Amino acid sequence: MNTTHTALLLMAIGLTAVISFLVAGAAFAVTRWNGSTMPECVTATGKAFAMALTVMSAVLTVVVTIIK
Repeated sequence: MNTTHTALLLMAIGLTAVISFLVAGAAFAVTRWNGSTMPECVTATGKAFAMALTVMSAVLTVVVTIIK
């Protein structure tokens, strides 16, 4: 794997983390706007973050395997 692929992989990992944080923030906002309590909002945020990170990590793994 050359340096271009390594840099692309690191940028993809960073983008995955940023998108997961955005999804978690959106989940928090939506549950809060629906009038949920703070513990319910935190739970929804954690679930959304974990789901987004898991799905994107799996997709990234497949893409890296194909490219490699």
